[in-house]
Amino acid sequence: MRLPRVYVEPSAVPGLELTLAPEEHHHLRRVLRLRPGDRFLAFDGTGREMVAELGDRRRARVLETSHPEVEPRLHLTLFLALCKTDRFDRALEKAAELGVRRVVPLGTSRCTVHDPGRARQERWSRLVRGAAALAGRVLVPEIAPPVDLAGVAEEALGCDRALILLPGGPPLRGPLGGRAALLIGPEGGFSPEEEELAKSRGLEPAGLGPRVLRVETAAVAAISLAFYLAGDMEEATG
Repeated sequence: MRLPRVYVEPSAVPGLELTLAPEEHHHLRRVLRLRPGDRFLAFDGTGREMVAELGDRRRARVLETSHPEVEPRLHLTLFLALCKTDRFDRALEKAAELGVRRVVPLGTSRCTVHDPGRARQERWSRLVRGAAALAGRVLVPEIAPPVDLAGVAEEALGCDRALILLPGGPPLRGPLGGRAALLIGPEGGFSPEEEELAKSRGLEPAGLGPRVLRVETAAVAAISLAFYLAGDMEEATG
């Protein structure tokens, strides 16, 4: 039987004992009905996974430690337009499941950069931790502060390839490896001025076919295709 899996802060595992956060302890004890002595998996977002045995209160004993090779070799950063809350959250969750290493909220002329606020940032953190746990990942995606398109150009300088999804753009093709960036705009797309700015800064136009996609759909399609072109899907299927 597959063991339940939860996230723990690295600082919560000082040795052979770990301390569960209240929400994770509640999930194991009240939702999944685990009892003291039952086993579960814990990961701390640094590449480490542990088999642990539930103890009293919020404590657990670490039985085994490993560093599974489950993360994509492609270091993919997703610049995602700050669209409607529910759609952004769905896209963020799926990006974390699929293997994105870093997510940067993106402000455009149709969705301006703003401070998302502490409550929304905490919700984003919970979403990516939960998605990473569900997907069997050992890293948790970083969520960076929001940027505008000029900020994207600066950040993308360190990438081997930086692609901006545009309607009618050429098909997204490989090779992809090392570090890559994907830019996904808002429902109305990027403005002509933003498209020209991106191209002038060296970002490559790319498309996902003739159909119009919602932000969250485009994110899943583009991320999946990027990892396929990088060889990750082939690796995963043997």
